[in-house]
Amino acid sequence: MPCIPDTPVRKRCFVQMIGYEPITAAYQHYRFVREMARFRKVWNVQSTVTPPQFSADRTVANWKVESWGPNWRVATDYYCFDWGDLVIADARQSEWKRFPLGLASIVEFILTGTAFRYFSVSPRYPAFFLYPLVVLGGMIWLSVVLTRFVMHRTGWSGHMLLVLLAALGLFALLWLVFGRMLALDYAFDDWHFARKFVHRRQPQLEQRLDRFARELVRLARDTDADEIVLHGQSFGAPLLLLVIDRALRLDPQLGRGGKQLHLVSVGSSLLKVALHPRAAWLREAAGRVANDPAVYWVDFQSLIDVLNAYKVDPIAALGLPHTGKPIIKIIHIHNMLEEATYRRVRLNFLRIHRQSVMGNERRYFYDYQMLCCGPLPLADRVADSDRAVSVFAADGTFLDHAGEAASAAGAAEFRP
Repeated sequence: MPCIPDTPVRKRCFVQMIGYEPITAAYQHYRFVREMARFRKVWNVQSTVTPPQFSADRTVANWKVESWGPNWRVATDYYCFDWGDLVIADARQSEWKRFPLGLASIVEFILTGTAFRYFSVSPRYPAFFLYPLVVLGGMIWLSVVLTRFVMHRTGWSGHMLLVLLAALGLFALLWLVFGRMLALDYAFDDWHFARKFVHRRQPQLEQRLDRFARELVRLARDTDADEIVLHGQSFGAPLLLLVIDRALRLDPQLGRGGKQLHLVSVGSSLLKVALHPRAAWLREAAGRVANDPAVYWVDFQSLIDVLNAYKVDPIAALGLPHTGKPIIKIIHIHNMLEEATYRRVRLNFLRIHRQSVMGNERRYFYDYQMLCCGPLPLADRVADSDRAVSVFAADGTFLDHAGEAASAAGAAEFRP
């Protein structure tokens, strides 16, 4: 069993790529500050967060985080690689454009056999794919049944053209009323984005990934951090893989010389797009990252999160040679939240999916803020999940492997 290190992380460089959400880095900062309140309460620690600073093109935001307990202190340079404007642009399209584009994309994933490959990966994995089809089918059925009922009661049931027009009108009304409530418009946007991504028909995204790759090279070269953590959530996970792959091609020495890149993927959408037959380029990039010794990669998976594959090695699922990466770690979201909170949100699949970038209500080895702001190195947290929790005393003191207060530095050094 590995020992908890006597010397904690003192400084961390943390890079975040959020998933397919219509939010900007400014909102991510707001959410980060809000969730830090939970972090302070759960772990009995203190923290401060600076306002965000934006690059000239506003694609990268940076803020500073200071977190501390009685005998430790961590300074975090937090960088948000922002591509939310591309998602917002999708959401601003006309409803009548979003619907056919999304439906056509889903049909393509069926006709290419990609949807059937989801079943081969895991019996529960296709749930995220079936959801919009089930909801759409239910709305069509309800439109037809209600229209026929009304037409029959009014004596107009023999006028088929009128019945058809009435059913289409009712469907349009149901879409406008319930489409957003049930996240159906969002799901259709997501699948259309996935289709464009697979076919590489998004020049803006390609340019943004190149921009992020250059920024990652700069950060890795310039930082004096003890640890570099790259966190990709949901669709942000395959995008971050591509950023790392491109950065490694820009600088083959990246991640070497004591500055290893620590990649965290959680709720990953890699298989969603990489199983498509036209995504060979993405599979090759994933294989290169998995084979590079400069990259430490852990993939967190959850049973209740239907948007990720559970207990699945993504590299093996893609038919790539075994590399020992990523390390697969199972997380249980109900252990992160209070029982009442979990009961309230467990059927909200998007809320459950977002928990991986939100604050916990209970102490647990997967804790977004601890990954970002805690003194324990990522590899030690992954290697010994139980001790990643027990190494912190009730008052927030960081303990060594013997259960005593770590004393690598004088306590005065850690006072704010």
